Amino acid sequence: MKKFRNRLMVWIVSLLILQLIAINIAGLLPFIAEQKSQLSTEAFLNFILQNIQHPILQSTQMIQEKNPLFLLGSPSAIILSFYIAFISNRRKTQYELADKYGVHGSSRFALPSEIFTHGETLGVAPQQLMKDLEASMIDHRKE
Repeated sequence: MKKFRNRLMVWIVSLLILQLIAINIAGLLPFIAEQKSQLSTEAFLNFILQNIQHPILQSTQMIQEKNPLFLLGSPSAIILSFYIAFISNRRKTQYELADKYGVHGSSRFALPSEIFTHGETLGVAPQQLMKDLEASMIDHRKE
């Protein structure tokens, strides 16, 4: 459930960002056609600000005007955001599948079945481990 909620949040955020981009691109050509004689950076910034502050108003206005860029860009934004959130993260990358191909130099966490194989792993009591450690540190050469 948490994974779906995260994907839903990614979808909503990406949809909002892509929809704002679609509104700005679709309104840019008509804006330049209107302002071509007196185009200034201040007018351009006001246009962008108005689109960001009132996206629903700008969208409804573009739908009423039947702006073809908006009518193509808006469904494209919905499809692309859905792809980003729900489809693109489904495939596992090569490194997530490292236990399947075992390439030299690739690192991954070992599986418990690889560590604790029957007959290869011995259990040693802590006191015996300390005795073995002390015995291995004694100098047998007596120099």
